[in-house]
Amino acid sequence: MLHTAAGGESGTVAEYMNSSAQLSTHFSVGLDGVVDCYVDVADRAWSNGILEPGNLWTRIASECGVDPALDPNNVTISCETDDRGESDREVTDCQYRAVLYAAWEAKMRYPTSLRYLARHADISPQSRAGCPGDRWISSGRFQQLADTLGLKTVST
Repeated sequence: MLHTAAGGESGTVAEYMNSSAQLSTHFSVGLDGVVDCYVDVADRAWSNGILEPGNLWTRIASECGVDPALDPNNVTISCETDDRGESDREVTDCQYRAVLYAAWEAKMRYPTSLRYLARHADISPQSRAGCPGDRWISSGRFQQLADTLGLKTVST
């Protein structure tokens, strides 16, 4: 599940440090390519939001043999990406390679069950329609990432 951190990396870290926020992610990747791992991929992170009307989770879950009623946070790996609060900021080559590395690490852990690269908007299409944003989608980086990893997408 690919995200763009609203407000930049420092705000994201502050939210994760705030225990009352009850938010977490497996990976966070800066524009400089620095990868932070907050939650081991074997554990659940809480960053995918809630299932909203119009979501594509049912399709993803069904094709993966997962109960569509299951909270996606239970069976997904999430990666936040920094845009320094500028939604039109390009995905840097360093950031792309670092996200690829983090996703590859997850795929090595789950070689047969990790089948999709999904957007946050695929889960929460009303409140997160722009996540991870055009910086990933229109630029072609999202599809490039999926293709490089041999993963399917449902929304691009």
